[in-house]
Amino acid sequence: MHKFWRDFATQRRVVGALLIREIYTRFGRQGLGFGWIVLEPLIFAIPVLLVWSVVRNPYEHGIALMPFLWSGYLPILLFRHVGSRMLLFVRVNAGLLYHRQVTIFDIFLARCLLEVISNLTAVVASFALFYGVGLLDLPRDLPMFYLGYFYMIWWAAAVGLIVGGLSERTEWAEKFWQPYSYLYMFFSGFLVLAVWLPDQLRGWALFQPSFQAYEMIRAGMLGNAVKTYGDPAYTGWALSVLTFIGLLLMRDSRKYLVAE
Repeated sequence: MHKFWRDFATQRRVVGALLIREIYTRFGRQGLGFGWIVLEPLIFAIPVLLVWSVVRNPYEHGIALMPFLWSGYLPILLFRHVGSRMLLFVRVNAGLLYHRQVTIFDIFLARCLLEVISNLTAVVASFALFYGVGLLDLPRDLPMFYLGYFYMIWWAAAVGLIVGGLSERTEWAEKFWQPYSYLYMFFSGFLVLAVWLPDQLRGWALFQPSFQAYEMIRAGMLGNAVKTYGDPAYTGWALSVLTFIGLLLMRDSRKYLVAE
């Protein structure tokens, strides 16, 4: 156990150093620098949410539109950004692997953590803004909201592992990811609730972990105002399987590196 905790502390320092490197590489030291971690997702989210709130009715299916959109759009950004950052992430950081203590998983973890921290900070900042102007209320069931968002983070990380592992093997992964990350909006659960779907279609929709996570987020946000179908046990099982597949793909990524 002593050796385990010593190795854990070492890898924690490695991931911390890689995280700082990612911040400097991506945002630089000039201008706002670290501040872009918060502003970048807000620049995407706030204009889109405001435009949607203007062009659509304030209520749909008896549900306030802004809480519905806010609880859906930021997870979409997290999914897209994590997946995009994992494309060829091993190849572009191959030089770091010459250091014995740096592993592929450390690089993945640093990149994923940066996106998660950025997204969660944007969640807090945008909620404070919209709550302050009266467009959002406090979540009705905060633990359920947290659980749903945790599963959404896990879903993004699991898909990131798979995308990163496949992108080292074939260029088709990169070509496929770009259109999929946009079309994903329509079947992820962002735009609909399971209760709105026909019975035959609902089962297929809930097969997706992201749809399950969205149901939990909406249950936390809207409470008893809507009927939801989130199943934490199934979602945890499905994401465990996807994570295992992603880890297997990532483990063998070194074999596909091409020296340039």
